[in-house]
Amino acid sequence: MPSDSTDSRRQSTDARRAFLALLLVAAVGIASMGLPVVYGGMTTTAEATDSADVESYDTISQAESDLDPADEVYLRDDGSAVLRYDDEETDVNQFNLGMNASEGLVHMLVVDDIEDNDSTEDLEEANFSAILDQQGFSGDGSLVMQQPDDIQDLSVDVSGEVSDETNEFDASATGTFDSDATSTGAVSTSGHMTATADRLETAGSASVDDPMASSDTGMYMDVSLEDTSDGYTVDVSRERSLSDFRSSDWDTREQAKQTLQSQYGDLATGMGGTSTIDITSYNYEERSTGQDRLEIDFTVEYTGIEDGIEEQLTDTLANDQSMDLSRSEAEEIASSVTDLEIETAEFTVNERDGSIDVEWEFALANYNELSLAMLDLAESAETNEALNQSDIEDARTSLEAQQAADLTWNFEWDASVEQTSSDELQLDAELTSDTENWVAYIDELESRGVDAPNDVTFSLTADTDGDELAVDGTFNVEAQDLASQAVESMAQSARSGPAASQPGSETDQFISALSESELEVARVDASLTDNTVRVEGGAKFENMSAVADSLSSTVGIGAIATETTDGNASVYVHVDDMGDVDTESATKSDIEHLGVVGSETTVHQASEWDEEFPEPDNAEMRNYLGLSTESGETTEGDDSESIPGFGAGVGLAAIAGLLTALVLRQRT
Repeated sequence: MPSDSTDSRRQSTDARRAFLALLLVAAVGIASMGLPVVYGGMTTTAEATDSADVESYDTISQAESDLDPADEVYLRDDGSAVLRYDDEETDVNQFNLGMNASEGLVHMLVVDDIEDNDSTEDLEEANFSAILDQQGFSGDGSLVMQQPDDIQDLSVDVSGEVSDETNEFDASATGTFDSDATSTGAVSTSGHMTATADRLETAGSASVDDPMASSDTGMYMDVSLEDTSDGYTVDVSRERSLSDFRSSDWDTREQAKQTLQSQYGDLATGMGGTSTIDITSYNYEERSTGQDRLEIDFTVEYTGIEDGIEEQLTDTLANDQSMDLSRSEAEEIASSVTDLEIETAEFTVNERDGSIDVEWEFALANYNELSLAMLDLAESAETNEALNQSDIEDARTSLEAQQAADLTWNFEWDASVEQTSSDELQLDAELTSDTENWVAYIDELESRGVDAPNDVTFSLTADTDGDELAVDGTFNVEAQDLASQAVESMAQSARSGPAASQPGSETDQFISALSESELEVARVDASLTDNTVRVEGGAKFENMSAVADSLSSTVGIGAIATETTDGNASVYVHVDDMGDVDTESATKSDIEHLGVVGSETTVHQASEWDEEFPEPDNAEMRNYLGLSTESGETTEGDDSESIPGFGAGVGLAAIAGLLTALVLRQRT
């Protein structure tokens, strides 16, 4: 059975490892909390203090309330001391950790070998880097691996850009994959969409080919709707099979008209209007199989239903207690709905001989007033917590700017997936999007006092080459004060999310301190080559002491440094003031009442040792983060300004998790 001292030592070691894991995740994971929508703001410049002294505990009472018993205590003759914590079970090749609270700097480096397993044996090389600062977020990464067995060939190319000059997106993908499907088939679609602030049109087609589908029955329907001066006209052409229990509704021309009246005519009656139904073609065929066949063409003319639509919608809005709308305001919104113009509305579906083909063409106009009315509706909704007043005003201004600039958005697509008879699945897809009059739209936004959208560029490629698959990606967002806003966004999400902590709790205090920490820059780099993983990360805070103070009930460390020798890791903590202890002559018996001294702690008197202890290298940490040593400002042209990465949240969260996993491996 383990002794009390052994349990104490294990708890001490576990506490230190837990703290290291927390520190790693806090430093690196901050950047993974999401990128809020940013419309500008002042840029914060990182600044460093004049000195580079190591921050230490002010008093021994603070240290002993936070720390477990040290392995060794080195007393100095000036009233200070150094606490040393050892871990002889470290199984990583290299582990360095440094933190200086007064400078607001954190840095960590982990290097270790990984064993071959199912998840890594096909991975040949991987690199990832990212940086988040007050000017934006950027990153890129690459991956080379053995080509998966079920991929015969693959080519993917995705890119996009949003700036003051353009807003465009392009994506294409082709590939051939092994498939275990027992039948052939294909799915394809193509089309386009064009939208302005007041008009939307789209046309396209889609088809599904399944030879295994039944060909005994088929269905055809063609529908078109026309907006007339006093109502709407609907033309329908249908071919369909009917079961026995439905045949009586359609087996004569007169019965078919009664059925159409109940399906279409009653709608007009309910809206206070009238309808006229005219059957222009009718053919009914009885079949011995029990599936009779109907072919019918008819026209429905609606008159006077718009007044009914307006009246019913007005009543609904005015009587809704969650809306703060007067009768006249409700009438204005309802009127904008009926003012919507349907220029074209055509839809065709044809199901026959194991295939389904769909075609459509729609064009809607004059919905600008409807869009503004929907914003008024959102503004009046008491239950709408997702939008605040500024969001609604920005959306309203954006619509006005789109209208003034005649901004046009175009989107086209063409994609197909085919299962061939040779057990192959073939993919071919292409998407494109661009805008017209984008520069004029940006000018209109700025003339109305709204900042232009953030500059964003991204790209992703994946290609097979021989027996390898290579993936490369880049990402860049330019936005002022982005780092601080990312932390604040994370803090707000933590406070309002389903797992939000109680006000005043330790977690709530930490979140509050984190939101006040004023993150200036965070960077992470990771690589995997020749079964060796290397992860490095760092961050700079303007007010890191707030975070350190919030952790005082558990660790409360102001500065730490590590050293790894022959597989043994040591953590050093500096204490400036040992209280009423005369450190110049004190022995273990004089300080064993302190919480940082245990039965197995070795105490070195001030006159008995002559050693130098590792300290956080502030210059190295600043250099890694691209900060100048003297001013703390981001260095222009530094490599850290164009760091590689696949994406903000996913990439950094994954690296933070990897860092934590590597540290916690020491538990085994």
